[in-house]
Amino acid sequence: MDIWNWVGKLQDDLDEAGQAQGAQLLTRLTDEVCELRMDRVDALLPEARALGKTLANPWVEVFVGHWELRNRVGNRLEGEAALGDTVALFERAHRPDTVECPQSVCVTQDLAACYGNIDGPGWVSERIEVCDETLARIDPGWACYQCLSCERADAMMDDGNSQGALDYLDAQASAVLAHGGTVDDSFPEMRVKILLGSGRAAEALALIDQRQGEVDAGDYDEPANCSVPRRQSRAWALAQLGRDDEALQAMVPWAQLSPNYRRMWAHTVALLVRRAPERNSWDLGRRLSLTLAHFAQVGAHRMVVEIAGLCVEMALQRGAPWSARRHLALAREHVTRLRQDRGAAQAVAAMAAEIDAAPAAASAPVPAELLLEWLAGQDGSGRDPEREAQWLLQATQERPEDAALLDMAASALAACGAGEQALALLWAFVERHPHQDVAPAYSLARMLVERGDQVGLDRLVRHYQRQVPAFALWCHARMAHKLSDWTAVEQACTALLALSPDAQEARSLLAGALMSMGRFQDAAAHYRLLTEATDATRSAYWDHMTAASAARDWDAVRASAAALGMALEGSEGVVEEAWGTVIIRSMDANDPIEYYARRTGPVTARIVENAPSNRRQRVGDWVVFDAALVYPAPEDEDERRHFMPTYPEIHLLEEGGYATSWLVDGVHPGEEAWNAFSEAVAAQGWKLWTHNRDDYEVVDTQAGDVALPGVLFTVAQPRGQLPLVLHRFLLEATAGWPHRMCWLRLAESCDQDEQPHLDVIERYGL
Repeated sequence: MDIWNWVGKLQDDLDEAGQAQGAQLLTRLTDEVCELRMDRVDALLPEARALGKTLANPWVEVFVGHWELRNRVGNRLEGEAALGDTVALFERAHRPDTVECPQSVCVTQDLAACYGNIDGPGWVSERIEVCDETLARIDPGWACYQCLSCERADAMMDDGNSQGALDYLDAQASAVLAHGGTVDDSFPEMRVKILLGSGRAAEALALIDQRQGEVDAGDYDEPANCSVPRRQSRAWALAQLGRDDEALQAMVPWAQLSPNYRRMWAHTVALLVRRAPERNSWDLGRRLSLTLAHFAQVGAHRMVVEIAGLCVEMALQRGAPWSARRHLALAREHVTRLRQDRGAAQAVAAMAAEIDAAPAAASAPVPAELLLEWLAGQDGSGRDPEREAQWLLQATQERPEDAALLDMAASALAACGAGEQALALLWAFVERHPHQDVAPAYSLARMLVERGDQVGLDRLVRHYQRQVPAFALWCHARMAHKLSDWTAVEQACTALLALSPDAQEARSLLAGALMSMGRFQDAAAHYRLLTEATDATRSAYWDHMTAASAARDWDAVRASAAALGMALEGSEGVVEEAWGTVIIRSMDANDPIEYYARRTGPVTARIVENAPSNRRQRVGDWVVFDAALVYPAPEDEDERRHFMPTYPEIHLLEEGGYATSWLVDGVHPGEEAWNAFSEAVAAQGWKLWTHNRDDYEVVDTQAGDVALPGVLFTVAQPRGQLPLVLHRFLLEATAGWPHRMCWLRLAESCDQDEQPHLDVIERYGL
């Protein structure tokens, strides 16, 4: 059964009703989940939920809820943290108005996976039962049949029946094929997981390489939730086989992994460092600590115990018993939350025994009162925050009132992923010093804001409210800034500056909030004050020019430019000059998209590239940008010569006035014909942009599959001009070209004959 059929029909209806953005929203949501872009999913969810309410369509509610849980339970591996929402969606999906929705079947996968995340072995029978109940209601033609089969096999593996799980997958795959279907990626991925989990790495590697070969031969784009686990599984298989160098090369970088694949990553690195302890660094320990902390936060209790065992082993190998002890404490906390023990208590006891048998950590190299000075004199490249944290903790016990020492200790702890321990250390100091807003207080505020801990921050504010009101206001301002509550930022910073006019950080924060509210003249006034400070930085002048440009205060722009040694043309009036080509990063429906632009001044540019047809047109727009580069300039001198800077757009000064782009594709007509065509387009006042690379080719199937140079371009007309005008122009302007061109979407929009364009697509494989 095509469970997406109703979604496609809904999107067609929305398109016809002029709600193209709503039609695309559901596809974007599922794509972002499959591409493991978790934060983008979060950003799309409010709009997606609102769509369901606007349409009064409960099926959309179930659809959106399922994909939200695919992100939470699937990508983020949430356990107990998602259980309430998962059960609620399961119940919602089985009410009379939604039980016929195909996605009501999908929510069974969410429920089984959530149970598995909390305590896989402890919930085996419930996971199998809920999968069997739903599988009995559908046939192998449903896509969900394969997802649920994998969930059931996963439960069997957690029950210690790996071979039974493999046999079950074989039987389910046979049923799919017998029903005329094809087996998707989920079956081989689950087989690989079972094989690796049961020590059959050679079989797993053969299956991985076979599947990779099929993908390579297929020549299609594969979503990240298929490619990433296969790549990381390959690394784990190679590590199990002792092929360590190959395993290291195959490893997916930790930052590119969503939490559901970091479990496999942890097992892989633990195996690699057992044979090569020199690979076991504090930074590796930090990443493992963050992985462990995430599982603890989302209530994946069994995984906490499992990964804590690896963390303890590796911490002791690094000579960091203090790290091992905090991992043990977390394991002890979560082992009590398991539904069934199934060996967990014994594993925790083994960790404790291992720590007790380990040698004590090395003492600090100098007395406590000299430690900060000694650390400051060390070469930065050889620093080890984990080892230094141990020394600093020892030193703070001797000197508990040394604010600088304690602040450094908290910083080292946080660098190692020991955030909770750092917070506890800072809180203890702050509570002993209610009259002083010293460094530990600011570090504590920063950590609470980064975590979004409003309760903790309110507690800190109450602690300082009467004694140090300026610091309390600073706390309010920082949290408001994190929450993008610009009005609250303005109120807090204004009050703080009334108490402390020289508080430059508060003034900078206020100016930024005013920029976000579109009050550019007010922002420029504050940035100007920052440029007048005795310790003014170059960035203050750039910020001032950005605000002044957005406010069209060109005299102010000229003043800051002069202070930075820039020579602008003239002495007054609008700043619009020729400063070369740059790339401008804009946001379109929460998605970043980059365009070539002609820089017209220190922080202004006009976009010269046509937007894709599915995007809001930007060509001709005059924008203000932030001078901070999106991508850093390369260090290599040769690379720097070819480097084109990318800047983020801040404000639209003036719209270009162009409508949607229309795509034209086909065989390049030759330079002479192309140049004449380009001039004719420009004479119409239209914008032409070529999107293909220099090596773009198309194949003429009617001439013996001859490869020919291709051209892929868009044309944008001014708003208000009929697309039919462009259609007729293209017919006339390309009539003498050796090969027909294709502009199918334009022809469709004008109700013109589509067949010539379909013929071009077929002939040249466009």
